[in-house]
Amino acid sequence: MNPVKGTPIFTAERSENLHELMMKTCDRFAESDAFIFRRSPKQSEVHRTFYDFGEDIRNLGTYLLNSPYKMDRMAVVGENAYEWFVSYNAILSSGGIGVPLDRALPEDELIQLLVRSKSKIIFYHAKHHKMMLSIAAKVKSGELDIPLDKFVIFYKPSLTGKTADDTWPEDDSRFADIYDLIAEGKALRENGDTKFDEVEIDSEAAKIILFTSGTTSMSKGVLLSHKNICSNVYSIAQTLDVRRGDRAFSILPLHHTFENTCDFFILSCGACICMCDGLRYIVKNMEEWKPTVCISVPLLFENIYSKIEDGIKASGKEKVIAVARPVTRFLRKLGIDIRRNVFKEILDKLGGNFRMIVIGGAGIDKKYIDAFTDFGLQFFMGYGLTETSPVISVNTEVCDVHGSVGRPMSGITVTIDTDDKSRNAVGEILTKSDCVMLGYYENEEATAEAIDKDGWFHTGDMGYIDKTGSIHITGRVKSMIVLTNGKKAFPEEIEAVLGEIKGVNEVFVWGNRNEREAIDICAKLLIDRKAIGAELGLQTEPDDSQVEAYLNDKVHDANHTMPAYKIVRNYVFSEEEMIKTTTLKIKRPKEQEHIESRLAECSRTMVEMNGKNFDKMIKA
Repeated sequence: MNPVKGTPIFTAERSENLHELMMKTCDRFAESDAFIFRRSPKQSEVHRTFYDFGEDIRNLGTYLLNSPYKMDRMAVVGENAYEWFVSYNAILSSGGIGVPLDRALPEDELIQLLVRSKSKIIFYHAKHHKMMLSIAAKVKSGELDIPLDKFVIFYKPSLTGKTADDTWPEDDSRFADIYDLIAEGKALRENGDTKFDEVEIDSEAAKIILFTSGTTSMSKGVLLSHKNICSNVYSIAQTLDVRRGDRAFSILPLHHTFENTCDFFILSCGACICMCDGLRYIVKNMEEWKPTVCISVPLLFENIYSKIEDGIKASGKEKVIAVARPVTRFLRKLGIDIRRNVFKEILDKLGGNFRMIVIGGAGIDKKYIDAFTDFGLQFFMGYGLTETSPVISVNTEVCDVHGSVGRPMSGITVTIDTDDKSRNAVGEILTKSDCVMLGYYENEEATAEAIDKDGWFHTGDMGYIDKTGSIHITGRVKSMIVLTNGKKAFPEEIEAVLGEIKGVNEVFVWGNRNEREAIDICAKLLIDRKAIGAELGLQTEPDDSQVEAYLNDKVHDANHTMPAYKIVRNYVFSEEEMIKTTTLKIKRPKEQEHIESRLAECSRTMVEMNGKNFDKMIKA
């Protein structure tokens, strides 16, 4: 093990806790916009300054410190909203324990996490109102024995009152509008209450419970402290160049640590968070809000690139762009950068001001990085986990090695767990820093497995560190396919190769046990039939037999680029979305279970289905 420790690129100020971080930030940038958003896509945009934000946090925090929920466990659930930020920051800044919950959870699973977390109050979006009415009724009847006794809606005017499920329960005192609580806190402050300003916070105590994806009964609750998050914000601030007045485009769900911690960082720089109206409005929002930075997951920019590509084809400028990209690349080597002028029309579709994009959560194909870089953007890959608060490493202007997820950030040490002394030896990625979680909630056994006696956190990711100190991820320990001959293959590597096939939007690879009890590498390809038709030069969409013939050739070609033991033996294609998390990562065990159960249900094998449309599979 040869540990690599990150070094700072920029100077930054460190905060001891999130109360200090956010209150200093709101005071420093008081007159600047902190948020731009809409209540709904058809309404006019709303601006909130740092002063507004700081006052709302102080007032709500004051209410909480004078309430029965003082420093207790408090949950937040719902769509991304200004009030999500206010409630979560007020909870943490007043010394409470925050429990951010996945907005996509069905009611029974949300209840399980409320039971496990022992939350006493929940802040929620209007879209969750029906669910809250149901939970409140179950608590009142005794069907649910949980301490939850306060339901606080983000923005009560969002309720239409057109149905019983969309009506405010006037006779139930457990329900409240967040702005009524803010008003109560404001009145207390005006009468001399200083509890919020004087609150003492143990920066090393567990103050956040973040449940990982998975079934709610089995998902792990990651315990984080103020020190964990503040350390990560400090490391990011020493690594990425975000400035006062920047506009950051926000689209990932706020309960996810990647978005959450990065938003703390973005706000601490004096930048404004522009909240997306929804997936259908991404391009529209970009054009009107003209963001300069964005921290997101690969799928977003893969989809944006597809739209850019369609626009280029429709304009008939494919050849011009194809020639311009290598020319501008060559000129850059000579110190002449004209990319933003040459590709202005493309950049204008993204608002025209984009400067930097950071991608995390999953790998992205090199072609996308190359394309956006050629167009004039800083396009960096990052890496991290919920358990590390979350960012471990990221590419930067100083060191941008394609195919890697960058060097460890300042204050973070990474090593590879392997006895192999050869160059680029692959092993499990381990990390150590103040960003590493305190442990798993009520699960000492899992904590001991994840954090060893020397303080190294075992990420579960396999990879290597190159001569520049950059980390390269080869796959997940759990998803590794062990073949009958003992050789090991990582699905992620094979998925990257198959993902190069035009007309294939997404790939899932797994090890399938065949009738001889041997393991075959198999794949499910999510296709774009229209794109395949364009590749075949057809005027109409291809039928299944034409798709099969096309994919047979392409998979055959892809197999020739890989070692024999990694080749895909059988594949199916589909046009139905795969099972994903809210951050758009494929849920591997669930997707594999779905495929295998469907095959069993139809009495089919992957050998029989090879090359066929999975969606049209019928019983043998």
